[in-house]
Amino acid sequence: MHMISRRLPKPGLRNIDGILLYLEHAGPYLSTLTPVDRVVSSELSEEGQLIEVLDFPFYGRALYIEHIAMLSLYDEFIYHETLVHPTLLTVERPERVLIIGGGDGGALREVLKHPVDSVTMVELDKSVIDLVRKHIPEVPSGAFEDERLNLVIGDGRAFVESTKEMYDAVILDLTDPYGQAARLYTKEFYEKVRGILRDGGLMVTHSTGLHINRHTFQRIYRTIRDVFQKHAVARAYIPSFTDEWTFTYASDYAVPTDVPRDILERRFEERRLAGRTKYYSPRVQYSLFQHPVFVEEIMKEEVRPSTDRDPATIGEE
Repeated sequence: MHMISRRLPKPGLRNIDGILLYLEHAGPYLSTLTPVDRVVSSELSEEGQLIEVLDFPFYGRALYIEHIAMLSLYDEFIYHETLVHPTLLTVERPERVLIIGGGDGGALREVLKHPVDSVTMVELDKSVIDLVRKHIPEVPSGAFEDERLNLVIGDGRAFVESTKEMYDAVILDLTDPYGQAARLYTKEFYEKVRGILRDGGLMVTHSTGLHINRHTFQRIYRTIRDVFQKHAVARAYIPSFTDEWTFTYASDYAVPTDVPRDILERRFEERRLAGRTKYYSPRVQYSLFQHPVFVEEIMKEEVRPSTDRDPATIGEE
């Protein structure tokens, strides 16, 4: 983040020519200015994070943490459905799911559409949950009240390193890799995640924007390739993120691209997901994992892995 701040103006609310705008750093060489209709909430959480809820004329209501967009009502379903459904449909009978992060409740909402027995969510900052439930309840849609949820307020990495439980899927719904969050994108952390996956289980993480933070994506993907035997990357354009967003799936058993179409469609129907998604379908899944030649080349480039001593961070070149 220091590299970004040296090149670009300070992010946040700006009044330019009498128009209230929000300046966000999308990458080391790109910022966006978006008109703001209303500041719904702006407060410093107990964890010291600036959490803002804003109304935009195009994106609708949106959540920002430390001046970085976490979601908007306009397109959050693209992100959450791509994160969750290819993951859980790869598992024949997903029973136990772990979500690290995800305080907005969107990933939890999508997980609970599957016939899982239990979901453990570990969120560092309870203020995120409280503010979303108060100001953007459409995102969790009652998911925090589901009896299958075991909500843990605490450090996600510490939980993964200490838990004795095993999971069918681990969903890393994290803030971008910077500061403390960078610890959740390293080889050492992924090795711990691998150790709590049941046979047949898999992990998914968002792995930043493909274009604006290309090198960060490459380092995350390289690290996952070093840890897991199988891996696959999906891409989905998310307007409020100003980029094609990447999702990296990893397992020693199977990833979404290994699931035959007939089995995928059967699971989708058996779990009664038809009509309950806005973006995802078995048909769409196959397009998510098809990449143009230049993206395949990006994924093959040799870069250094992300480690605890040298973690991948957004804004690096």
